[in-house]
Amino acid sequence: MLAAFSGFLGRFRRSRDGSIALKFALLGPAVLLVGVGAIDLLAVNAADTRLQAIADSGALAGAPSLALATDGTEARERAASFIDAQMEEWGDEAPTYTATYEIVDRMGQRALRVLLKGHRPSFFASMLPPGGWNFNAEAVASSVGLVPLCVLVTGKTGNKLLNIQDSGRMNAPACLVHSNRDILVEGGMIDAASVQAVTTAGGMISPSPSTGAASIDDPFASLDIDKANGLGLLCTVADLLNRVKVSSGVHTIPPGRHCGGVEAIGDARIVLAPGEHFFLKGSLVIKENARLEGVDVVLFFDSASSFTFTDNALVSLDGRKSGPYAGIVMGSSRNNQQNFIISADNVESLLGVLYVPSARLIVEGNADVARDSAWTVIVAKEVQLKGSPSLFINANYDASNVPVPAGVGPRAGGVRLIE
Repeated sequence: MLAAFSGFLGRFRRSRDGSIALKFALLGPAVLLVGVGAIDLLAVNAADTRLQAIADSGALAGAPSLALATDGTEARERAASFIDAQMEEWGDEAPTYTATYEIVDRMGQRALRVLLKGHRPSFFASMLPPGGWNFNAEAVASSVGLVPLCVLVTGKTGNKLLNIQDSGRMNAPACLVHSNRDILVEGGMIDAASVQAVTTAGGMISPSPSTGAASIDDPFASLDIDKANGLGLLCTVADLLNRVKVSSGVHTIPPGRHCGGVEAIGDARIVLAPGEHFFLKGSLVIKENARLEGVDVVLFFDSASSFTFTDNALVSLDGRKSGPYAGIVMGSSRNNQQNFIISADNVESLLGVLYVPSARLIVEGNADVARDSAWTVIVAKEVQLKGSPSLFINANYDASNVPVPAGVGPRAGGVRLIE
């Protein structure tokens, strides 16, 4: 029987009668199956390549925000928005996908990891391979942007322009502390992401400071302060006699000129209404148990004015959200050489830029200062800490709707794929 069947196959193979049609009938489906499979595989490879390109681009789109925010929320959101747009543009042929975005550590550097898991059906109702095609695309990108600038000492002459005395502490863990001359820590310490000086730096500074740095110009040199609304106007005798001095109750002060200054003592509460407040020929003094509050405000001081926060006073100020002074919470005229003193026990929030280009900012006492601010930037001719205060320079820029002015905070850089 077996010999007879083998003979039949031999004669079939040698026969030419109807061989083409019969062989096609037998081999055609197999050839068609291979062809369809090859086309499907090419489509899968193309989809896999495109998904990887989208993952790479999404990671690169989100990574710059790692320099802006300490929690990485904005980096994840930007990557997600970019990838959603790319997948929508892909159209009906795009695979279904799930996306994961996370902030990871790579060699001590924060990075954004994007993982895309794609799926598309295979031919014959996903029977080959069973269940359809699955593929992954992963990308990790980091920011190579410059460390955000949060303390800039602009003075270029003098021996102690950035000076930490006694047991004072400057905490700036996510940003750069820079002096255009020297840094001298005679007690206490500076703890920052980066510390640099144009001339010398000594004392307890972490990490080790860089010296010989390039000078950083005043980022607000072109800002109209001296001729701003209010500072360019004169106060009359009547204005000076109507200076505000309160010892109790709640007092809401509208924006505008405040001639002769404002003083709150006892348990008085001063509420600055949103807008621009100009202090002329008199200082802002908050002491004893008084309170100073303001949201969406900026305080400007002429050459004869300054602020002093002492005793158990509570201070909470959020800077301007819009307009030419957006992002600034306090500023002084360029010829103001006063001392601006913070020694109160309850200076909770100074959200925005403190800009005193020709003056000295003194932080003293024994309490935390600005701990509750999402972010703070100091630009001053001199900065001095004495006693045992802890000055917090936070840099969580995406946690506030007070914008960061150009020139400070996040600075331009680049991004790169590291995986």
